[in-house]
Amino acid sequence: MDNSNASTQTASLEQTLRQQLSLHSELLELLKRKRDVLRSSDTRAAIGLCTLEHEKIQKIAELEKHRLELVAELTLSVDPQAKEPLSMSELADRLGEPARGRLLVLRHQLLERMKAVHYETGIVRRATETLSKHMNGIVQTIGALSAGVSTYGNRGAFPQSNTAVSTFSATA
Repeated sequence: MDNSNASTQTASLEQTLRQQLSLHSELLELLKRKRDVLRSSDTRAAIGLCTLEHEKIQKIAELEKHRLELVAELTLSVDPQAKEPLSMSELADRLGEPARGRLLVLRHQLLERMKAVHYETGIVRRATETLSKHMNGIVQTIGALSAGVSTYGNRGAFPQSNTAVSTFSATA
């Protein structure tokens, strides 16, 4: 194994992991802001945050591809006969200190940040679904009222045949 090449690859892998950690932190903050924006019903801000979120996710995906390439290269550096890339923990175990410790710490931090992003994404998804159901209910109520329907059907909703409105005119 060429130590200078492996140490360069290890340093590049560490840098990639730090960048991923930073982007996941930024994504986590965007998701928290998005939850607050959904609560305040600020449509423009929500659209802007969705755009920023998409950009962060694209950057994370690019970094992940790069990380996988680096892990594959490092795997071949530590085991030229390897049939497939090692996992991060297996790879770190085959490297000497202090690189081993730094990679394991970065790996752990990234996993924790990814769990936090996953948790926050679930909150935002549920909030969005709730908002969507609420808006659907408002539309159904308006449709029912404009058609003169005042009772629910046997499924607990306004009858669809009575809520279909072809035109609607309202003035404030």
